[in-house]
Amino acid sequence: FRSKAGESKAINLPFLDYPSGPVPINSLFYNPRPPIEEQAYQEIAQPGSVVRIEAPKKMGKTSLMSRILAHGASLGYHTVNLDFQQIDSATLTDLNKFLRWFCIRVSQELNFKPNLSDFWNEALGCKVSCTLYFKWYLLERLDQPLVLALSELERIFEYPSLSQEFFSLLRSWYEEAQRLEIWQKLRLVAVYSTEAYIPLKLNQSPLDMGL
Repeated sequence: FRSKAGESKAINLPFLDYPSGPVPINSLFYNPRPPIEEQAYQEIAQPGSVVRIEAPKKMGKTSLMSRILAHGASLGYHTVNLDFQQIDSATLTDLNKFLRWFCIRVSQELNFKPNLSDFWNEALGCKVSCTLYFKWYLLERLDQPLVLALSELERIFEYPSLSQEFFSLLRSWYEEAQRLEIWQKLRLVAVYSTEAYIPLKLNQSPLDMGL
């Protein structure tokens, strides 16, 4: 630019790279949408809560999820983000394989050694086995609540039978939190695109519970 004296001067501006995906916590490009953030922060502080983030693609779902997890961490909570895009297609065709993957990945993110052998019981079925594992191996050992984010959840919408079973399991945990303190430690954040949809029975879906 030119000064009043007519001198030509250069201005050094910080390099700003326009984001093409989720933006970091301190990014200048994040666009807060009050009161959404504050409502989500308040909700995960509630025992046994569920926060659902649903929107079309590229609307900032993952960026908002990251801020919810960061807020949970600031409260001293344990935080885990499972990206459902990382699941092999073969795993999504078998509920038992999927729930074992689910338990192992959460364990790893919490720095716990997976221990499925002590809890998995064929006679009880994989949903009960998964429930016992979460209840007695994961939640029982945590001294603070766990904020568990399930990102790109629409990935399993392509597998209606599996998603129906998984969502009914999540709902049962949500309902158990109404009476059992141990399940109140679990705070779920479900993130999915509205562009992917399968018809679900409302009483078996996580898409109609929580905030």
